[in-house]
Amino acid sequence: YAMSKELVKDRVVEYLIQELSVPENMVETDIPLSEYEEGVEGILDITVVTEDEEGNLIPLMVVQCMDDDIELDSDVVDGQMDFLELIDETTHVGRMILTNGDQMMYADWNGTELEEEEALPSYDRMVREFKENEKEYLKFIEENPDHVCDENCDH
Repeated sequence: YAMSKELVKDRVVEYLIQELSVPENMVETDIPLSEYEEGVEGILDITVVTEDEEGNLIPLMVVQCMDDDIELDSDVVDGQMDFLELIDETTHVGRMILTNGDQMMYADWNGTELEEEEALPSYDRMVREFKENEKEYLKFIEENPDHVCDENCDH
């Protein structure tokens, strides 16, 4: 009996709340990418978010789900890569998971690939790292007021 993508999604949300201690109101499902950038096609299956100083919701991690009868082999992962890269460019989320409910591929902006599920960061750790990055970023802007960004710049 194959689990549909919807069931996989439900299970992942449960996992995030129970295992990674993500507050229920900080898990969003089915968010269109166009909410982050107008005109970008695609849907974020699951987004773990936090609030920044101004109360804006900032994405910490995105999980894309697939039916559980789809093997996550390199072909499937390669097939999803363009979309994952688009998600990263659009949301600057940096942490992404591709899962079929059984297997999981995890990637973050450091290019760290985790083999074990246990290695997923808890919500607190994700928030802490976000706050540290935010501080560094604000410091960088203060110290480099004339900094001009190119397209690939996160600042």
